[in-house]
Amino acid sequence: MQITSVTLRNVRRFVEPVTISGIGPGLNVLSAPNEAGKSTFFDALHAVFFFSHRSFDKKIKPLVPRVGGDPEVTVDFQAEGAAWRLTKCWSGSASRKSAKLWRGGTLVGQGEEAETRLASLIGAPGDGGPAGLLWVRQGLVEMGAEAGEDAARRSILESVAGEVEAMTGGQRMKTALAACDDILGRHLTSTGRDKTGGGLATARGEVEALSAEKDALSARVTALAEDLDRRRRARRELAELSDTALAEEQAARLQAAEAALARAKEQGNKVELAQVRMRELDGKAEALDHKVATLGAALTEAGEAEQAVAAARAADAEATDRLSKAQAALDKGRAAHATARTQSEAAAAVARRVLQAETARAAQDRRAEVDARIARADALRSAIETLEARIARDLPADALRRLTAAEEALTLARHARAATAAAFTLHYDGASTPVTWDGAPVPDRIAQPVPDGAVLIIDGVGRLEITPGAGGSDNDVQSAESALARALSQAGLPDMQAARASAANRETLQAELRGAQADLKALAPDGLSALRKALADLPAPTALDPDLPPLSEAEANEKRTGDALQQATEALRAAETLHEAARTQADRSTRARDLAEARAARAAEALPEAPENVLATLTAERAALETTRAQARADLDALQVDAPDLAASQTAVTRARSVIENRQKDIGRLREELAVLDTRIGVTASEAPEEELALVSDRLDAATARLAAISFEVSVNLRLRDALEAAQAQAREAYVKPIHAELVPLLRMLWPDAEPVIDAETGMITAISRRDVEEDFAVLSGGTREQISLLVRLAFANLLASRGTPAPVILDDAIVYTDDDRIEQMFDALTRRAETLQVIVLSCRQRAFRALGGQALAITPAGE
Repeated sequence: MQITSVTLRNVRRFVEPVTISGIGPGLNVLSAPNEAGKSTFFDALHAVFFFSHRSFDKKIKPLVPRVGGDPEVTVDFQAEGAAWRLTKCWSGSASRKSAKLWRGGTLVGQGEEAETRLASLIGAPGDGGPAGLLWVRQGLVEMGAEAGEDAARRSILESVAGEVEAMTGGQRMKTALAACDDILGRHLTSTGRDKTGGGLATARGEVEALSAEKDALSARVTALAEDLDRRRRARRELAELSDTALAEEQAARLQAAEAALARAKEQGNKVELAQVRMRELDGKAEALDHKVATLGAALTEAGEAEQAVAAARAADAEATDRLSKAQAALDKGRAAHATARTQSEAAAAVARRVLQAETARAAQDRRAEVDARIARADALRSAIETLEARIARDLPADALRRLTAAEEALTLARHARAATAAAFTLHYDGASTPVTWDGAPVPDRIAQPVPDGAVLIIDGVGRLEITPGAGGSDNDVQSAESALARALSQAGLPDMQAARASAANRETLQAELRGAQADLKALAPDGLSALRKALADLPAPTALDPDLPPLSEAEANEKRTGDALQQATEALRAAETLHEAARTQADRSTRARDLAEARAARAAEALPEAPENVLATLTAERAALETTRAQARADLDALQVDAPDLAASQTAVTRARSVIENRQKDIGRLREELAVLDTRIGVTASEAPEEELALVSDRLDAATARLAAISFEVSVNLRLRDALEAAQAQAREAYVKPIHAELVPLLRMLWPDAEPVIDAETGMITAISRRDVEEDFAVLSGGTREQISLLVRLAFANLLASRGTPAPVILDDAIVYTDDDRIEQMFDALTRRAETLQVIVLSCRQRAFRALGGQALAITPAGE
């Protein structure tokens, strides 16, 4: 569909008929001030296409003029290759309501027939058609800003996805999903759990109860069989343990074991006595060995101690001699160090006096230099004060700017007056005598403005006086002249030339002032007071001693004596180190000598009289004792060879007794166990658990079959529902592919790497990816959301056109938050889509929308 003209009568402010004609394909722009009626035309178009002529509710009543009347709208448009005209009139009176539709000048429908034919003709996708999506009111460009837009967007998506509906079954799919949900609802909750009281939960509960009952009965049957088997084994075991021959055999084994234990104990006593004798002999041998070893060690220690005493005495004598020599060297070093220190101190005192004299001389030079700087600084400060006073008398830069602005305003006023003033042009046509104006000839064929009037002298004719009419331009010139005169008077200047000269002189003086201030800063960075304090801090002049040597000579003498003192100090430290080492060594050797002599005394005291004889006696006793020990070891070995194993005999007796005791305990235990088993078997057998188990098994098989059937039904319907929902998801994805294809080229006109994220359910952009960063649509700036939303609408419009149902895009002051740079790119997008669409832009931003181009529209009285 393509709109070609719109005519209004009795619509809001337009009581008399007005029209917008010449609306063509592509881009059409109506740029007019606020309250020119642009939004009125927008609302009228919306009403004529999408509101029935029979309605007169809150959507139509705002169109009624303030003075009353029946709103009437006529629109001419192209559709299906033909020219159409639609006229609707809304009224509170049923007799005046009307709707008429013409095709190529032929009336093809009135009233409801016209409404039906119109709905079929424009193919409006439900509830307001594209009005909420492609026709955008003031400030509502953002997606979802206008009621009904979501329905329109979904309708367009469904209209371009017929093949997907065919693939997924359309209504059949909805019916199948409903059937699945009904079956699953009888068995499962919304979270997929068994539904309480449902068939699946009931069947599962029955199976679980019967399984538990079967398990209990099976356990009872198994326990009965185990009890019968255990009773047979217990009777057989009791008969075996009660046999008389077995009892006599076990008693004979116990008697033999006890006799063997008595013999083993007797032989063990003999072995124990022999072992005691052997331990006594071993103790005597160990004592003799200790005595022999102790005496031998004492003899060895006495010999070694005498040798150590001789060596220690020789070392002590040598250390004493070294200490005497070190003491003499130390005394000599101390005397040399005292002499060198005296000489060094004297040289240092002379050097200090020389340095003080040099410092006093430098202070005098510094005092003279500071005095000179203070004098120069005082002169500069006086010059700065003079310059500041002169600068204050001249015109400041901001005052000159105000005067210049007033002068420019006067110039502009004069130019404006000249531009609007009367003018005359002379065409001489060969006349030889020119017309003169203020004594000068008037040139041929050149327009001459006369804002102040003129007197022309025409030779042979007379005087021609031209008097200008009074106008606003004269008032503007006089106002500007008065403003400039007041400003000059306030500045105390006669004219602008004097003002510029005064400002220029001020700039020159300010440059000189900055130079003087820089010189003063260089002379006294911290101010004159700091400079004067520095002069006061300098030491007072003092008299110099003429007999002092030069500073270099004094410093050389100080260094020489200092080096000599350093050498003497190092020599003294070396002598002290050697003396300390010699003294330490002498002390150590004296202590070593004393220790050696004490060791020798202790070793002598430890030896008995005639130690060699004592050692020979002990050696003989040890040899005789060894012969006695050998005989005792042979007797013990003989007894141990023939002795029986006492532990084994004791074990045999214990085992024989425990066998008899265990047999008697087992007989008693088996008799008690048989009594219990007989009672339990009698009770269980009377209840017939085998027959009851068979009945429960049959009931469990039937319940398990019912549960399997229900579970299979639920599983099949779950898989079917998942498959159908997956197909629906694929269909929704197929919905947004055409929108994505239309939108990406438009988005990349603003952002070259932009990639939209489109919600498959609503068709709205939820996020946008730029430079590999995904941003949620809601957090974008108002201008960016406005631009993206407009591009989405253009994409939907192009999608409709590509499917053979084109609809015009109408924007009523829709671009509100877009900046000047971005609006140029939006104009490019509108122009690009206008190549295939009809775009009608209504705007009050006349200056900004001049750059949009397109067909210019205007609101004119009907019939002109």
